[in-house]
Amino acid sequence: MKKIFYLFLCSALSLSCRKNNDPELPKLAEVTTKTIALDGDQNSSLMFQDNESPDVMTSDARRYNIAHVLRVRAVDEKNIEISNFAPIDIENATILATISNGTDATNKQVVKLIKISKIRAHGKQTIKYPFMEGTVLYLDTNNKVTDLSQYKGTGIDPAKISFDFTGDNPIILKLKKLAVLKWDIQYHDYDPNNDVTNNWAEDITAKDIRRYTGLMINMGTVFISADFKTEFLNERIVANDGTTVLTDAQKLKTYNDILNHSFFQCGVVTNVSGLGGGSTLGYANHVIRDYINVAGAGDVLSHEVGHCVGYGHSSNMTYPIKVNNVNTGISPVTIRVMQKLFNEKMFPVTLENYYKPADLK
Repeated sequence: MKKIFYLFLCSALSLSCRKNNDPELPKLAEVTTKTIALDGDQNSSLMFQDNESPDVMTSDARRYNIAHVLRVRAVDEKNIEISNFAPIDIENATILATISNGTDATNKQVVKLIKISKIRAHGKQTIKYPFMEGTVLYLDTNNKVTDLSQYKGTGIDPAKISFDFTGDNPIILKLKKLAVLKWDIQYHDYDPNNDVTNNWAEDITAKDIRRYTGLMINMGTVFISADFKTEFLNERIVANDGTTVLTDAQKLKTYNDILNHSFFQCGVVTNVSGLGGGSTLGYANHVIRDYINVAGAGDVLSHEVGHCVGYGHSSNMTYPIKVNNVNTGISPVTIRVMQKLFNEKMFPVTLENYYKPADLK
């Protein structure tokens, strides 16, 4: 038996030696993904600050997808812009670049382009592709070496590259779960003429937008949670006629309509707690302040989302309906789930990591 074990061990060592002599491995050992920091005034600027133009803050350039809170986009063939749309620092993120080769949609390279040790809350910076000035060797997602030297002089056509981020720290893992949502988000001034007779705030401010960025992340966290899906699909949901109870299939469709809603154009309201419908989503000051630690804020949050997916006030997709003296509908479900997520510390944006605590007072 000892002899057999000895022969097996020698065989394993022999195989190991042959692997170490593989000509590709020295290249692999030499490839190091460039690490950058975007954590201060010397290496980044800040979005949504009090001195920034409202036109800039609400522009199409500031539209982002909830799945890409850490957004990377090609500015031109040689430069990329990296932006953090969360009101919290993001650390130890790896930026993945997917490069399309030719007209074959299946012929793509996915490489680990850059590591970001830290990007500060609402930080933004434009940088050159690292292969323009440095190494042209990169690791793909299977840790195989990819040579990008063909792009060193010309750069990459912006239409042929897209980006994502990944990482294994708790914040990134929470943010990556939002990828199931289809939400594009943009901030909007619904009262450009400052008409005091309507229910829209006269101006949307940088403070409003800073708080909203956290609200959308945490609200998304509620809707994607397994607890929300389970409770919502078990809830008695009533249609727009105020009496017809939705079937299981209809509830599932409504749930998916929330996840797949394509666009929220977010503004601030006065006199009422919220306004919503279609792409319009508006919350009052107390809602964009209290979402971060008050489960009761889920009442208004879900009410307006209910409007956005097509329900009116006769349905309990907006106002609760009492059954046996118990509130039913999306609002009580959202409140319960928010409280559970608070208790379990599952929200990405918290009082502890939000970068401007004075915003929440």
